[in-house]
Amino acid sequence: MQECSQVVQANDLFQKKIFSMADIQSDFKPIQTRRTFEEVIAQVRAMLFDGSLKPGDRLPPERELSQILGIGRPALREALRVLEANGLVVLRKGNTGGAFVSQGRASLVSDNMADLLRLGNVSIDELFEARLWIQSALVRAACDRATAADLSALRENVDEGERLHQAGLAAERIAVNIDFHHLLAQATHNEVAVMVSRGLTDALRNLIREVGSDPVPSLFSDRRALVSALETRDEAAAVKAITKILRTTMPTYQRLAEQRRRAEDALRRQHRIRTQTT
Repeated sequence: MQECSQVVQANDLFQKKIFSMADIQSDFKPIQTRRTFEEVIAQVRAMLFDGSLKPGDRLPPERELSQILGIGRPALREALRVLEANGLVVLRKGNTGGAFVSQGRASLVSDNMADLLRLGNVSIDELFEARLWIQSALVRAACDRATAADLSALRENVDEGERLHQAGLAAERIAVNIDFHHLLAQATHNEVAVMVSRGLTDALRNLIREVGSDPVPSLFSDRRALVSALETRDEAAAVKAITKILRTTMPTYQRLAEQRRRAEDALRRQHRIRTQTT
């Protein structure tokens, strides 16, 4: 009886998988207009937004999906590569591989911000201005929602960052200092706020990777003042503290970015001179 029950359960599970794949297949439609790969991308996006596809779902196999859509496999592969680059699908190799709907990649936001910073389309001023607007709202929420554990984590982070700074461990100090902003966002207990903050913070991390970091002397005392304001639920003092932190650190990154630009200009001039004399 037990073996019979297991067979029935296995058969039911198999049938559910078959019907689930059939449902996904029926939602795809033959390509009619646009460039072929763009139409594939549009269909997948629409199915994600209306719930036909959910994170973790596997798309039909490549051969089958190309037949359903009425397109060639090269066009389908191009569409899948674009969807992967946009963080909408994950392409896995092997017997259990295929195209799977992803859980989403928050890093896409920060990657795009980092590219715009490098290209000069977004200035350091704009990045820090946006951080000030958003983090001011975060600390207001954290004043109301931060738990004892959140506050303890923030204090421990400041202490650890100062210890690493005094020990001359720059890379470790930078990682801990950046994590402070993530802990602050988590203290709001709002996942969207955490995602937005992570995008800005990751953009800052990429900026530091490009130009370096040089903490202002008051950084750790300013952060302790912020944590104290959160502990006493003093919203005005918390906003004042985060404003000071951001406004005193922004000139440092502007200076470092300018130094980097001048060094790169000097290298380019030297290269032109060597090229002209050879």
